[in-house]
Amino acid sequence: MSNAIRNAMLTFLAVFTSLHALANESTVKRRVMTWVPPYSIKDCKQRLNESFGRIAMKNALTHIGLQFWQPTTHGGIKLVSRFKQVTEAEVIAFRRWGKANGVRVMLCIYNATNKGWDWNLATQAFKTNRKVFIDALVKETIRLKLDGVDIDLEGKGNQDATKEAFIRFIKELSVRLHAKDKELTVNTFAYKWHAPNQRWWPALLPHVDALQVMGYTETGAGAAAWRGYAFIRKAGGKHASKLVIGMPGKAGAWLDTPLSKHLEWVAKDPSVGLAIWDARLTHPAWRTEKTWRTITKIKTSGGNKRRKRMKTGANASNHQ
Repeated sequence: MSNAIRNAMLTFLAVFTSLHALANESTVKRRVMTWVPPYSIKDCKQRLNESFGRIAMKNALTHIGLQFWQPTTHGGIKLVSRFKQVTEAEVIAFRRWGKANGVRVMLCIYNATNKGWDWNLATQAFKTNRKVFIDALVKETIRLKLDGVDIDLEGKGNQDATKEAFIRFIKELSVRLHAKDKELTVNTFAYKWHAPNQRWWPALLPHVDALQVMGYTETGAGAAAWRGYAFIRKAGGKHASKLVIGMPGKAGAWLDTPLSKHLEWVAKDPSVGLAIWDARLTHPAWRTEKTWRTITKIKTSGGNKRRKRMKTGANASNHQ
């Protein structure tokens, strides 16, 4: 093959990839996010490239979070090694996959250790060493050409004593990331327990691009009081379009309601998005054409025109 033909083919592929991504962007109305945990990278890679009937999973997503980073006690960040050492090559492979498919790829930082969710580790980063931590997150996002940062720092019990420090951290990180045209999202508990929680939302929502609400099997369509999706949406107030409803990929039904009904509630709502923990989709109910047809509807309908940054793509967390 001559160099001229080879160069022409490479140019064609680059243009095709760009047009595919632009076409995907033009149909995005709401977020559909999932995560790749550090202990299931291979399984998630395979699943993300699967199709369910006529619908490819990658075509219904807007974001993936790579839950590959943890804070250090001095405010730095590091790739996770407690399962198997995550490599930069794996990060770059996901980034390229995201670019080719119009899916935004987020650096997800989390604080789970062998002893559980370590809020002390989190506070050493976002409070004691705030500026160092922010610098590390921004620099790593830019260096690896990722689309933003997803904060998954979780604390069990009453952590209100650290609320103001957390809010300050999010405000300053938001300014730094948005100045670089990068996104900032935060994972939150669904009601008043643990940290961050619903009582922190009024201070957080103005500064983030999205809040993923980790209700999972404890919240649902038609559920009463704080467990209901309608209650969650109302709690978002004028920023309800930034809320992303978390659902468990390991369950086909919860709160006496099948997955299809939970998804239909989100699809019919004009504002909130969908977040699936995690990309393995271990329950077969998640791996059907009907399910992904509804998820595609969430992505391509409703939404808030003011949210221009998104161009593409006790309730306990299961984020570990």
